[in-house]
Amino acid sequence: MITFCDNRSKTRRRLRQHSQNVTVFTQSVSEITADMPEEIIVEILLRLPVRSLLQFRCVCKLWKTLISDPQFAKKHVSISTAYPQLVSVFVSIAKCNLVSYPLKPLLDNPSAHRVEPADFEMIHTTSMTIIGSCNGLLCLSDFYQFTLWNPSIKLKSKPSPTIIAFDSFDSKRFLYRGFGYDQVNDRYKVLAVVQNCYNLDETKTLIYTFGGKDWTTIQKFPCDPSRCDLGRLGVGKFVSGNLNWIVSKKVIVFFDIEKETYGEMSLPQDYGDKNTVLYVSSNRIYVSFDHSNKTHWVVWMMKEYGVVESWTKLMIIPQDKLTSPGPYCLSDALFISEHGVLLMRPQHSKLSVYNLNNDGGLDYCTTISGQFARYLHIYNESLVSPHW
Repeated sequence: MITFCDNRSKTRRRLRQHSQNVTVFTQSVSEITADMPEEIIVEILLRLPVRSLLQFRCVCKLWKTLISDPQFAKKHVSISTAYPQLVSVFVSIAKCNLVSYPLKPLLDNPSAHRVEPADFEMIHTTSMTIIGSCNGLLCLSDFYQFTLWNPSIKLKSKPSPTIIAFDSFDSKRFLYRGFGYDQVNDRYKVLAVVQNCYNLDETKTLIYTFGGKDWTTIQKFPCDPSRCDLGRLGVGKFVSGNLNWIVSKKVIVFFDIEKETYGEMSLPQDYGDKNTVLYVSSNRIYVSFDHSNKTHWVVWMMKEYGVVESWTKLMIIPQDKLTSPGPYCLSDALFISEHGVLLMRPQHSKLSVYNLNNDGGLDYCTTISGQFARYLHIYNESLVSPHW
């Protein structure tokens, strides 16, 4: 009991000290910026990280108004250079815990071997999957409902209506899903391709715009499930206004979120014939594949989205250097930095960091242990509200 009381007393003292420090800081900032033009203040605030902006809302009424403005949030997203965050989903009985980790210290100092979480959120649900992220909003799937969630400001949207695609029994499964942003109309959308489990030839392609009333049936997805490589089906990767899937050995199918139309583009000519993986990092599209002789993995980057000629061979990773060699060991590639650092999670809830030298070879590989769950996703912090 004495120990408990002592700890509680120490906590109260720390909180009082923190409150005093915040008060002093707020007064100092108010004095410094008192005679500054509002335009200069806005330019300064736009270059600060989200966590700092959330604290600075208490400096004065003007700052709170500026930071809370939706237009400020949009502009902050467009110019932000902050490192993204890594979010992890832990599923337990009747609830899901979403934990975020800062990515910069993880990449800057992989020898630390352990990463501490930066934030935590609990959602009461029996199932949760992260479909994608855009502008700091995560799209969460709970069976056949979808919700937007901004971990930075702790706000969620209303869930979408439940998908009802076929008859009253409505036994279905997802073939394709994807989440993206319609910049022209300033709307977030979810695409879902569902298959009738009683009639596998029957599929429907549906789209939902957050803030709308119901799902809309649109033109069918241009891939017959019976003819596609089923191992490649899944969640589309969003970049440059389009969702992207590899649906065959040679083709990427994309869906224009704003126009709600489809298109195709070719994979690199020197692609592998097996285990091709598509992912997006730093607003660019990448593919990786197991080379035909199975001695190494090759990673390609599309420098200019939609321009097939811009495919560039980025890195080569020898198969024997991977921490977990196997046919799908690059399927969980999460992030590629501008300096050639590749973050991936091969298996056993461990993240691996590969630092690649200038000629595309492997410098070192470090495995970082942590309480990482199966579902991992990279997202950028923002002030964008998920409410519509």
